[in-house]
Amino acid sequence: MSLSVVSGQKKTIIILSISSDIGLYMAKEYLAQGHRVIGTYRTKKHISPLINVKNCQLFDCDFSKPTSVKKFCQSMKKQKITWDTFVSCVGYLLPAQPFFECNADDWIGNIHINALEQLRVLHSLYPLRNKKAISDVVFFAGGGANNAVVDITAYAISKIILTKMTEYLDAENADLNVFIVGPGWTKTKIHKQVLGARKVALKKFNETQDFMTNKQGTSLEEIFECIEWLRSEGRSLSGGRNFSVVYDPWRMKTRSQLVKALKADDGMYKLRRHGNSFLQNIKS
Repeated sequence: MSLSVVSGQKKTIIILSISSDIGLYMAKEYLAQGHRVIGTYRTKKHISPLINVKNCQLFDCDFSKPTSVKKFCQSMKKQKITWDTFVSCVGYLLPAQPFFECNADDWIGNIHINALEQLRVLHSLYPLRNKKAISDVVFFAGGGANNAVVDITAYAISKIILTKMTEYLDAENADLNVFIVGPGWTKTKIHKQVLGARKVALKKFNETQDFMTNKQGTSLEEIFECIEWLRSEGRSLSGGRNFSVVYDPWRMKTRSQLVKALKADDGMYKLRRHGNSFLQNIKS
């Protein structure tokens, strides 16, 4: 099931960082289905396929600058643009160095880009959602929920903030289907940030270069299909949870098993403190 047009009814999809490779792919898919797409971009050359396209409205917005983010939100409010689906593809990997080798301002700025400013936009545009139905909110996760990801700690921490906020927003808002998706390694231009950085951890550089040279990665089609399935399943199954495109059995052959497991365990695919079962064996 997808966001197909039913009886001529069109949806409005907001895509933050529509200039990203994932954002651009999703925009093309939604536009092909006849929906309206609102997108933000920082670099104009990356949105050339969308310029002057019918039902696509583009806003220049730099997520490293709160004033730019606020300006975008004000424009949306001024035009009274009502939305049905909110997707944030914003991502910035630098600084890609150990914590104590990073510039502190750059490290904190990364968290603003990858988490706080995205949440600012959602907070600002929440009143503009379509109040006649449950609206979808989609974030993208990164590594670090189950282990320690080194050399890109600001990026990883930002994704954990979004992962936990997904659960909080689900608990607070019955009118939103909020979920977060980990796409895994994907061959997109975000990795050029690491390969082109002036200062970068050697291990992270080599890992990135090896992936871009020798690995296939997750396809954009798979990412989109997973998101569309989670959106179609709705809040009762998807809401508040963190899904992995690569590792979760969401594909058709095993999907029923995943659905059964999710329905049986409310804490499944949510951030939890590992090892609590140990406490059950303690005798006071």
